[in-house]
Amino acid sequence: MDANTLLADPTVVEIEKFVSRTDSILIVAKTVQPTARCPQCDVPSNSLKTWYQRKIDDLPWHNVSVSLELHTRKFRCRNELCSRKVFCERLPKLVEPFARRTVRLANAIEFLAFALGARGAARTARKLSFPVGKDVCLRAMRRYCLNSVTGNNPISVLGVDDFAFRRGCTYGTILIDFETRQPVDLLPDRSAETLKVWLARHPEIEIVSRDRSKVYAEAIKTGAPQAAQVADRWHLLKNLSDLVERFFIQNHRLLTETAAQIRCERLAKESEIKLPSLKEANQIDADSKPPPVRRQKLFDLIKELQAKGKPIRAIARDLKIARNTVKRYIYCETAPHHRSGAGKPSAVLPFAKYLEKRWRMGEQNGFRLWQEIKEQGFPGEVDSVQRFIRPWRNAPIGKTPFPIPSHGLAPRKVAKLLLNIDSAVIEAEREYVSKLIELFPTAATISHLGVSFQEIVKERRIDLFDDWLAEVKASKIKEFQHWAAGLLSDETAVRNALFSHWSNGQVEGQVNRLKTIKRQMYGRANFDLLRARVLYQG
Repeated sequence: MDANTLLADPTVVEIEKFVSRTDSILIVAKTVQPTARCPQCDVPSNSLKTWYQRKIDDLPWHNVSVSLELHTRKFRCRNELCSRKVFCERLPKLVEPFARRTVRLANAIEFLAFALGARGAARTARKLSFPVGKDVCLRAMRRYCLNSVTGNNPISVLGVDDFAFRRGCTYGTILIDFETRQPVDLLPDRSAETLKVWLARHPEIEIVSRDRSKVYAEAIKTGAPQAAQVADRWHLLKNLSDLVERFFIQNHRLLTETAAQIRCERLAKESEIKLPSLKEANQIDADSKPPPVRRQKLFDLIKELQAKGKPIRAIARDLKIARNTVKRYIYCETAPHHRSGAGKPSAVLPFAKYLEKRWRMGEQNGFRLWQEIKEQGFPGEVDSVQRFIRPWRNAPIGKTPFPIPSHGLAPRKVAKLLLNIDSAVIEAEREYVSKLIELFPTAATISHLGVSFQEIVKERRIDLFDDWLAEVKASKIKEFQHWAAGLLSDETAVRNALFSHWSNGQVEGQVNRLKTIKRQMYGRANFDLLRARVLYQG
């Protein structure tokens, strides 16, 4: 084997000898290319001025460090118009100018730095017998970002979304090239002015996909007026789900009244008594009691601060409560009742009929009932079964009502069930939704409008969009009418989303990758380093 093949570029460098030491190997080599080109004027020259030596580290062999003693030359530039009279010959495949490491060693350090972070790369490199410090790894990452030409490539289809440096406090913007499926830049904030300046430097952009943000919509309109805006379909469906959930938060009495009516029907069936009316059912419902004094005071205080014009975040900060709590109270017309366990139906419910049958047969030992349903696939523990059958012990002999959540289902769960009836896998949930639709026609209208809009978005039936808007207008549900007005204010982007195949799915995936990188850095790194790691494509 020719020993010169061990070098990165044997066409311009030739090995003279090996010097073996206790813990390292030194390779003495010299350059052999006949001419060299001036780095300033690119004119070839063979006029030798002098020789000089360079000491360069290379990749290790079998965990033994390797270094090069490179004998290279300086040439005189023969171009009389060139201001550089003497230059050193360049070896681009072997080593960069002024570098102390070969190109392949520098690439290995760069790869480790981006994959593991500076400290992790330094620890790994030490184990691989080419020790470097964390600062070397940091410089390698920042140098890559400076030399990156990603932003100079033409972009036709761009995706825009925000990400959190610190959730609820500071945000940035990520930009994705949909055709190459790669991030092209990170912006330090999510302001319209910053995005507008960036877009103005890329007049070749034809399509921009974004979420429902008005800030981004305005920035795209002014910074890239030639680009067609496309609203993200996932965000349209998410807005719909949030709208239905918010409706039932505001009208939470509908949920508790439905649960009370179902419970009374069960009791009437078991006891063979006259079915109470919905009003009577509400009177025996636990939620008919006034909310606790402390919750009522908190509700009144939040409403008072809201009336003064304070934003949700300021209210939450002043009262030292969660922002979601403030939102829920603001949406409600009266103080909401405590819904302990309402949002998560018991895992025992699918086995309720079997348990009821065994209970009537005389088996009232909770542990044995748990053993029986565990053989049928019940995943829970015995405590769940014992809690489930506890109310039955106080019921009249032989009169065991089928369990129904006493407070109704959670608004989020009801929104999910109304928008996708097939998602109700538990019989109690199916019965609950059916009774809700039977008692309150508004719920049936919401379900119809929601399912219709999902069909329009998922199947991209833009031809049905105008008919859907007419149905919303005729429904007289003010929440849906307000949302439809918001869609019409962004009508062009929404209609583009209903026939274009572009959507923000790629961007959401890249945001997820960005979160992983950000958490690896534990908040120690600056924005430029985060940008370098996100843009890295090596």
